[in-house]
Amino acid sequence: MPTSRTVIDLDGLATVFPHRVARITALVGLGISSPSAYRRCQPGGPWRSLFPGVLLLGPEPPTRTQLVQGALCFAGPEAMVSGHDALRLHGARITEAGGQVHLLVPHGRQLRSCRTLFVERTRRMPKPVLRKGFLTAPVNRALLDTLRGMRHPMTMRALLRETVYRYHLDPAELLCELSLGSARGSAYPKRLLAELSDPRAVEFSPRRVVQLSGVPKPRWNVRVRGADGDVIGWADAWWDEVAMAWRIVENSLAGTELTSTGVIVVRTARNHLLGDAADVAGELRRAYARAARRPRPRVVAA
Repeated sequence: MPTSRTVIDLDGLATVFPHRVARITALVGLGISSPSAYRRCQPGGPWRSLFPGVLLLGPEPPTRTQLVQGALCFAGPEAMVSGHDALRLHGARITEAGGQVHLLVPHGRQLRSCRTLFVERTRRMPKPVLRKGFLTAPVNRALLDTLRGMRHPMTMRALLRETVYRYHLDPAELLCELSLGSARGSAYPKRLLAELSDPRAVEFSPRRVVQLSGVPKPRWNVRVRGADGDVIGWADAWWDEVAMAWRIVENSLAGTELTSTGVIVVRTARNHLLGDAADVAGELRRAYARAARRPRPRVVAA
């Protein structure tokens, strides 16, 4: 039977390993027998088994970070994380649940996927980057691997446009990269990338969208005051003759303070300027016509 001194030492081991995740070989190297370590992973015990030969030195269910750490420990130094988890490590906004941890390993490795881990053997291993202590696929590869595993077209489209815009990725290069890789789940991402690769669908500046819409030229970056002279809001673009504002926004609530005074406000998510320029131009055109038909509210541009 282990002494209380031994138990205290074992419990303190969690602070030695990153994210409380350890390979059994590392524990054996510290003088802990393999049977003793696995006994602590039995139901109700103080540790858990994450992957074959990889333990979580704590009784709680693993966090996502601990699952990623465990997957990389299991797969070895040639592996890197890709997919949803890699995009999160790069700082991208991901809306879908992570599902399995997606790892890339060299094609010759013989590793099997399991319930919490998807192992992709590839002959086209990218050069990894270090993100928050994890070997991570570069953002372009992580994006493509994520898209190939997604099933909801609207979410795929939003993720693709946001990531391309944020990281200044070239849709044509992404399409080429996708065509060279696995065909699994690539049909719809290829169609989306083909749309974005069309020069007519690449990012437009707000001024170019106004030109495309055919409405008169606006004033830019304008503060709007009410009849009492108080500032009630501001507009990225302002059409004073019809009291219409255009806001390029990060969320759908921006600009609502103007609508209460009768101003017609067109709100456009910034990433919609990438690939949706024709739609945005049409929305401006329709809003301008609607604004011209109604009585102009008593507001002034500052």
